Amino acid sequence: MRPGHFGVMGLALLLGATDLLVKGLGLAMTALPVLLLFGVALPALRHHLDGASYWLGALLLSALLASLASLLLQAGAFELHRALGPYLYLLVLPCLQLAASEATDARNGLGAGLAFALLTVLLGTLREALGHASLFAHFDWLLGPIALGWRLQLGADGIPLFAVAPGAFILLGTLIAIWRRLTTRTADS
Repeated sequence: MRPGHFGVMGLALLLGATDLLVKGLGLAMTALPVLLLFGVALPALRHHLDGASYWLGALLLSALLASLASLLLQAGAFELHRALGPYLYLLVLPCLQLAASEATDARNGLGAGLAFALLTVLLGTLREALGHASLFAHFDWLLGPIALGWRLQLGADGIPLFAVAPGAFILLGTLIAIWRRLTTRTADS
């Protein structure tokens, strides 16, 4: 598995939980340590278990890390935790896809976590800017009362399509197309 390539398994998480920048940032801050710790612990798990017991161990480890991240976010930023809801537990899916890759170590976990974090923040930023015509809305969920007036209004109205999951799917497809175009140009040069 190449870092940043999550296939179908991470789509529900990416499309559902990134309608605001603060939610994308919160998800990124949660996913990065989960994927990193999973990448660190997975080689030991692979060394001691094989077959079905390996998959059960990977599932339990990813569920443990996702639950721990959810509890920590709930303790530190309750409103953000409430806004992300069940999407936090879907962090198990990128972990399991990382477990399916043959060469797993801390660098793969870090690379996958950074790519996932970058993508969630980028999608959150684009979806909030295009769908709500604003930036930094509800940043008080993450930073507390200091961020109450941080909302930056970009225009009168946004395009509501981008605030819902189908718009996220369109934006994600556009980002993938741009990425492929840029990487094929670089490879051809």
